[in-house]
Amino acid sequence: MQNSTFQSPRAHILLVEKNRGALELLEAMLCWRGYSVTTTVDGRDGLEKFRHGHFQLILTNLSTPSISGWELGRIVKKSEFSIPVALVTGLDFGDRPDHSPFDAIIPEPFPFDDLECVVDSLIECRNGGTGEASSPENLRLGEGSS
Repeated sequence: MQNSTFQSPRAHILLVEKNRGALELLEAMLCWRGYSVTTTVDGRDGLEKFRHGHFQLILTNLSTPSISGWELGRIVKKSEFSIPVALVTGLDFGDRPDHSPFDAIIPEPFPFDDLECVVDSLIECRNGGTGEASSPENLRLGEGSS
């Protein structure tokens, strides 16, 4: 899906989601908000797209085919530590697990405005943003959201 405006995209996001319906919905919502989005339903394909693309953020599901979202995040962080990787999941992790490759865990379901705030904060943090709001340790959806 292409952004229908002629403005430069806010950021280029790689979205790896096994559920095609959820993938299309997230893609449409992110494009509508001005992001450029590359999508895939497969972890291995996501890794190839990452290696050949230029992304400011990766959003992934945990149980993607061929390579799990956890493994994808681990590989990305090993090769390009500054790229934020966020996990979108219906599983309850509580606090971010030790040795997690994720900069943020986004529990489903979530209000889209909250997702946009986390996406913006992760990208700002990657680009050298300062302040408590852009610190990945402080990013968590579902707490204090209306």
